[in-house]
Parts: sequence; C-alpha cells; structure tokens
Amino acid sequence: MKFSIITALSYCLLQQQSHAFAPSLLSSVSTSGSSTTLNMGYVPDGFTKESYAKFKANEAKKAVAKKNLGGLGPRGFKSRSMQSFQEAMERGEAKHLMPVFNAKEKIASGNLRPEDIPYMQRGGSWDQSDIKGAKKKKWLSSDQQYASGGYKKEQP
Repeated sequence: MKFSIITALSYCLLQQQSHAFAPSLLSSVSTSGSSTTLNMGYVPDGFTKESYAKFKANEAKKAVAKKNLGGLGPRGFKSRSMQSFQEAMERGEAKHLMPVFNAKEKIASGNLRPEDIPYMQRGGSWDQSDIKGAKKKKWLSSDQQYASGGYKKEQP
C-alpha cells in the first residue's frame, strides 16, 4: 500500500513537470483566433504625416539629381581635352589659367571682368559661352570630338 501511494504521487509530479515544457492548448487557440493587421505607417518624431511625406518627396528628388555619381568627366564646368588645349597653346589661342584670389570681390568692385576668371573657378565653360557679352573662343576639331563623347572611347 505504501508503495502504490508513492508510485501514484511520483507519477503525478512527473506528469505536471512534462506539461511545463509543452505548449498549452488554451494559449494557442487564443493567439490563432485573433489576427490583427497593423494599419499605421512610420512617422519619425517631430514630423506630421504630411510633412514626412513632403520630406520623403524632396529626398527622392535629390536622389534623382545625384543619380550619375559614378559617371566620368568633370562636374560643374564644361571641360576641354588636354590635346585640344595643347593645340590651342601652340597656336597662341590659349594660355595657362591660374586661380584668382577674392574673385567675387574683384568683380563686384569692377577690377576684373567675369571672363578674366578661369572657367573652372567660376563653374562655367572653357569657350566662355556661359558669359553674356564675352567673346567666344574658337572650337578646334579635337574639341568637337571630345565634346561628342571622344573621351569615353579612351576610358577602359
């Protein structure tokens, strides 16, 4: 009799311990029965929904503008090939361009004209087509070849 009571007690304890590691039937029924969908979007702190949408649209415009970051060639000014520069130097049509210090102030005071500023410094074109009223420089055949994409043929 003593043996059967101890056996029954140990059987009950083992059964309770085994249920501790198994998922309960009640909890699985309650979670599977409730399916909710999240209908909210992400809006950072300090933004309203409308202002965040406007901010994202501005960022998308900036991304489109920076699309060609891996492209070859200069940015901000219209360049010329070294070959055409050397040809123009030999003809006496070009000269070395050194940067001008305080260029904006000198133009404002009237000491310099905009065409006297090197094109790379002013962000313009080597032939001065960006300056109204300035005498345009003559294009050589090597300039036309470079402008039509000749520099891309030389790139690996």
